[in-house]
Amino acid sequence: MQQSLVELYTQLEALQTEIRQLRGQVEVQTHELERLKSRQQDALVDFDRRLRELERRAQSPSSTEPGGSVTTPPVGGTIGNAKAASARTTAPTSQEQQAYDAAFGLLKQGLYDQAGKAFGDFIAQHPRSALADNAQYWVAEAAYVRRDFRAALDGFNRVMTVYPDSPKVPDALLKLGYTHHELGAYDKAREVLNQVIARYPNTSVAKSAEQRLSKLPRDAR
Repeated sequence: MQQSLVELYTQLEALQTEIRQLRGQVEVQTHELERLKSRQQDALVDFDRRLRELERRAQSPSSTEPGGSVTTPPVGGTIGNAKAASARTTAPTSQEQQAYDAAFGLLKQGLYDQAGKAFGDFIAQHPRSALADNAQYWVAEAAYVRRDFRAALDGFNRVMTVYPDSPKVPDALLKLGYTHHELGAYDKAREVLNQVIARYPNTSVAKSAEQRLSKLPRDAR
């Protein structure tokens, strides 16, 4: 009888240990889920704000983002691409505008896969369009919202290397920092976000960069 009690006690201890381990795993997974939800919400809020800003710009063509004409040093890319961008037309044709608006319509509907492809097709068909830089930015943004961060990284880099004089460069640099953050490259994220603050002080992108820096792990600041 005593031996049976000892065996039952041992089994009970083992079960309690297993339960504690399982609870720990659940807590870790819950924390990770909440973290992912928070980042996704941040991305969606930021994306929605930029959509509204673009719509506002469309209503006021003469308005531009502060510091938009500042040239950002390339982060990869080719000289040939830069030359091609410099040869862009000064105004989109009606055909280009229709194609761009159709792609943007997909974006506003939340059809990010289709929108990214449509903007990519636009760039391939109209590489010298005045809207090509915006299209490239939205290709990257669509990838970012889909959490395809490797594609987003390449896309935002292309905005800066192929269209260095584009008004979208400050936004692309900011989102490059966001993307490094999402990939866990915290030192690189800090470096890029600090570049945003230094190059575009007192602008909306600088404020966004400061907010994102505050979310970096303490050992990465």
